[in-house]
Amino acid sequence: MEKEEKLIWIKKVVAKGKKYLVYINDEVEGISFTEEAIVNNRIIKGNSFYEKDWKKIIKSLDESLLFDKVLKYIDYKPRTEKEVISYLEEHNATTNVIKNIVKKLISINFIDDDRYARIFVEEEMRHQKGPNAIKHVLLTKGIDEGIINKYLDEYSYEFLYENALDMGNKTLKTVIGLPLVKQKESVYTRLYRMGYDYSIITKVLSVLEYSEIDYEKLTKDYLKIKDKVEDQNKVIQKLLTKGYNYSDIKKVINDCLE
Repeated sequence: MEKEEKLIWIKKVVAKGKKYLVYINDEVEGISFTEEAIVNNRIIKGNSFYEKDWKKIIKSLDESLLFDKVLKYIDYKPRTEKEVISYLEEHNATTNVIKNIVKKLISINFIDDDRYARIFVEEEMRHQKGPNAIKHVLLTKGIDEGIINKYLDEYSYEFLYENALDMGNKTLKTVIGLPLVKQKESVYTRLYRMGYDYSIITKVLSVLEYSEIDYEKLTKDYLKIKDKVEDQNKVIQKLLTKGYNYSDIKKVINDCLE
C-alpha cells in the first residue's frame, strides 16, 4: 500500500506592509510571500498542496523575494545589467535565478543598458565631463564599448573643446597670481581628471590668458623660507620647486636686500 502524500494546508494569510505572512498546518511562524507569489500560486486560506508541490513553491519563493529586492534596488536609481547581476550575487542567488530575474527585468524594460548609457552620457556632458572619464565609468558598469562610443560620438570636437576651455578658465580663477607653471599645472590636472584628451588639453593651455606673478606672495614665500633656511641657494631651490621663475626669485631677493 502506497504511503499517502502529506498535505500542506493554508491556515492563515496576513498582510504585512507590501508582503504577506502565510501560516501552514500547525506552524506558529509565518512564511513571507510577495504579492506576486501569493497571486501566482493561489495562496488562499483553506487551500491545500501536496508536499512536493509546496516545496517547489518555497523554492520559487526565494526567486520572488529576490526579484522584489531587485525592484527596490533599481527604484533607488537606474542600474545596468552588470550591476543587477553583482547585486544578486551578493545576495547568494544561484546562476539560474540570476538568469531568470535579469531576463524578466529586460523584458519589462527595467534593465536597458543602451538607454542607461545615453542618459548617463547626456548628464555627464552637461557637467562638462570629458569622454575618457565617462567611458571609464560606463565600462566599469558593464556597458558595451560599442554602445558607449555610439553616444560619445554624438558630441563634436568643438563642443568638447568649448567645455574644456570653460573649465580651464574656471580653474585659472582659483590660481590667480601663482607662478605660470603652477597655473598651467592646475589646469592640466583638472582637465585630465575630468577626462579630456591630451590634444584638447594642449589646445586649451595654449589659448588661456594667465595672470601675472604675484610678487607680494612671492616675497612672503621667500621671507618665510628664509627664516627657516640659511643657505640662499637652498632657499632659491625651494622657491623653484613651488613653480616660481628664477628671474622673478632673483628680483624679489634683490628687492629685499636693498
